[in-house]
Amino acid sequence: MASGFTLALLLLCGVSLISYFSIQRLNQEKKWVIHTYEVINTLDEIRASLSDAKSGSNSYILTGNVGYRKTYQDEKQKVSQLLQAVRQLTSDNLEQQSRLHQLEPLIDQQLVLLDQSINLFEQNNLNAANELAFSQPGIEANQQLQTISQSIKNEEKIVLQKRAALTDSLTQQIIIVISLGYGLSIILLIVVYTLLRQQIRINQTLSEEAIAVEQQAAKAKLANILETVTDAFVALDHNWCYTYINQKAGQLFNRNPTDLIGKNIWEEFPEGVGQKFYHNYYQAVAEQRVIQMEEYYPPWNRWFENRIYPSPEGLSIFFQDITRRKLAEITLEKNERRYRSLVIATSQAIWITDAHGTVVEDIPSWRDLTGQSELEVQGWGRLDAIHPEDRELTQLLWNQSLETKSLYQIEYRVRVADGSYRFFAARAVPVLDTNGEVQEWVGANTDITNRKLAEEALKQAKAELEIKVEERTAELQNLNQELKRSNQELEQFAYVASHDLQEPLRAVTGYSQLLGQEYQELFDESAQEYFAYIVDGAKRMQQLIQDLLTYSRVATRGQEFSHVDCNAVLNIALSNLHVAIAQSNAIITHDPLPEILADKTQLIQLFQNLIGNAIKFRKQEPPQIYISAVKKDHGDGEEFSQSPTWLFSVKDNGIGIKPQYLERIFEVFRRLHTRREFSGTGIGLAICKKIVERHHGQIWAESQPGVGTIFYITLNDN
Repeated sequence: MASGFTLALLLLCGVSLISYFSIQRLNQEKKWVIHTYEVINTLDEIRASLSDAKSGSNSYILTGNVGYRKTYQDEKQKVSQLLQAVRQLTSDNLEQQSRLHQLEPLIDQQLVLLDQSINLFEQNNLNAANELAFSQPGIEANQQLQTISQSIKNEEKIVLQKRAALTDSLTQQIIIVISLGYGLSIILLIVVYTLLRQQIRINQTLSEEAIAVEQQAAKAKLANILETVTDAFVALDHNWCYTYINQKAGQLFNRNPTDLIGKNIWEEFPEGVGQKFYHNYYQAVAEQRVIQMEEYYPPWNRWFENRIYPSPEGLSIFFQDITRRKLAEITLEKNERRYRSLVIATSQAIWITDAHGTVVEDIPSWRDLTGQSELEVQGWGRLDAIHPEDRELTQLLWNQSLETKSLYQIEYRVRVADGSYRFFAARAVPVLDTNGEVQEWVGANTDITNRKLAEEALKQAKAELEIKVEERTAELQNLNQELKRSNQELEQFAYVASHDLQEPLRAVTGYSQLLGQEYQELFDESAQEYFAYIVDGAKRMQQLIQDLLTYSRVATRGQEFSHVDCNAVLNIALSNLHVAIAQSNAIITHDPLPEILADKTQLIQLFQNLIGNAIKFRKQEPPQIYISAVKKDHGDGEEFSQSPTWLFSVKDNGIGIKPQYLERIFEVFRRLHTRREFSGTGIGLAICKKIVERHHGQIWAESQPGVGTIFYITLNDN
């Protein structure tokens, strides 16, 4: 039966699909038929418009009426539009397009002859215009036009006949397919219906048997459910006899449920007669409505909640022991009464209003505070005790709390019983019911006069402190001026060092060189040694002045910061040191370095000094120097949590530095070796430190004697 029904459905679906696609094809063919009609109608419109154009031209020539000339122009334009429409409609037919190519020049020729006739007429040459209108070329062109137009139309009619025949054929096929499909489907459905009726009769028989089984199972399932519920449950018939009692009810009764089945409730529990639930049981049966109730049962000293459901068979009753909950509610009510007594007895000014904020009960603590009478406080009378300047804000904030049902708090001045005003902090909370609606407001006023006086004293102290700060600021400004003057003096010193101090040194150096060139041969061994000391001292003094000048100009003559490519800066520094690098066979490598905002000249000096030191303080083997830069995000460690972004390092394999000297090497004139061991003035690293500090960075070193040294520099990238 199921397979037959499925086959019928599949057949119907197949017929529907075939019908759908056939109708789609039929609709497509109908569209082509309509398309062919459009072509034929358009050709007829071209012929009619061309004829109307001729009539308009001839009528204009004969009558001179300008309206005919306008008719001619409109029809002429319409002919052009119709030709364009025909060309679009026959764009899929090459033969028709070819005929249109022949037709269009003939139409244009006809229109040109008509234009010429109109022009001759307007030139008052009526005879020539008439002759031109009926000339032999015009007649021949018109005949050709009629021939080609008719051939196009005949072609479209042939296409129309073919498409109409195809449409009729498709229609017949659709009718045949649908008729056969639906006929077979109806036959199958009749067979399926017959089999279905037989199955229904069988199922009805089985269903009646299943219903009886299900009813028994439902009773057993209901009994299981009633045994698992937390409520006690009993069922009574119309004679008030028990028909079912679950185990929970048996526990509350302190009886075995099977011993009570079939027995009358009032005979088994006569103490219940006359109780509230006794009357509600009878009321539920009489009115046939559900009743829910809570009742204290004196014989058992307990509270019970009962839900009584009447039915045609009798009563179904769910009940549970709610003694614990009721005792908690009674305790809560008792605590609430105690709280109200506490509010009345407290030393603070306590006040209670209704849901709208008006006083309806006596508030003794407020009366004791303000000296107002009970009548004066009623309603909004408590506002009269508030300072007039504070009343508007008090009323505004109170209205806002009423609207939002939120905490109300404010500080204002209250006139106390002796007539003076004191500062109070007022605070009130809404008491809401279970539906979230305000029942009343409970508020308290706390005397904060002492705190206010302390705040006033603090405010005065703050004002005095601000005066002292202003005085200190003026002192700092004076110190700033002194610092500027000191910087100017440093500038003057730098100028003197660069010019006046070096001038005698240049003279000493120059004359010493002349003396050596002219009298070198006359010097004995001691004189030559002394002369060498003089030249060396002059050179060291000159170098010392140059280094001091460089050190002093780090902060005063620095260039403006700009974006600097550290790779280019390093290359310039290495170029400046190419002689020392070549002489020491130094191997210098580096990682890709970043672009930062810095003073390019000073950055070159920084790299040059550090690399030069690494070459100077080398061991016997060629120095190996490695420069790197690592981006350090804020928070990467304790040391860099407040430091700039880029950490540069210059690592060498030189003689190293003892740990106790690592802090002293950045001090001016601080040398760790004699001049005979290593040349220099002891200012190079001090210059490096000053350059780094100008860039708001840090510089430090880590070293191990005999292994090498690493100099670390932190610089910002902005």
